[in-house]
Amino acid sequence: MADAKMILEHEEEEIVTGSAKVNNDRIKGTLGVEFGDIQSDGDEWHESIKASITFHLDGEAHMQRVGDPAYPKPWVAELLQSQAFHGDLAFVCSALRSLFDSDGAVIADIAEFADELETETVVYVSMIRLEPEWRGMGLGSAAMSILHQMLPSYCRNRGDISMLLQPDMLTEPGNNEEMRLGIQESLMRFYAALGYRLWHQENEELPCYLLMGRTLKVDVDDEGGG
Repeated sequence: MADAKMILEHEEEEIVTGSAKVNNDRIKGTLGVEFGDIQSDGDEWHESIKASITFHLDGEAHMQRVGDPAYPKPWVAELLQSQAFHGDLAFVCSALRSLFDSDGAVIADIAEFADELETETVVYVSMIRLEPEWRGMGLGSAAMSILHQMLPSYCRNRGDISMLLQPDMLTEPGNNEEMRLGIQESLMRFYAALGYRLWHQENEELPCYLLMGRTLKVDVDDEGGG
């Protein structure tokens, strides 16, 4: 797992980077995450960020890109304040409708998680992906830990953050429907170890559409998170 040492940097153009040392029996080096290619449609309530993941092996001259979204998807802030959903935001809206009613109140089925969802900022993580050759080395949990540090810094002074994601098999070469159950169960264990809880499950049996989430507690003037 990654140690506790974090480096966060703000550039003039609002590019935020984070890094952490990874040292285990499989790999040793520095993992980096960068928020880049920030886009907005002009509304203040949402923006799209394409993130990249790099790793610098100790003793190597250059860092390597080990993970990257296959296509840009939105990271959504204050999404519930909007009345119109279209394009890339449609799938985020669908997720939120599984948790909130038309008035923005948490639905009765998940009332036990109401406190975790009553925040001003909702971040939907559309995809965290490592290249196949870099999987199973503890880099995924390190990348999520960095992300949990970077988001409060990026969303500073907006209060606590509700994290939301949909653990499921990615559409990529080598994956097939027979593998989906095992992959989804593995992802659920992975995110549960990072503090995520099951907020919504469409069917009684897996695999199916489901949502997991957690809250990042943020002090108003704090630029870090847990």
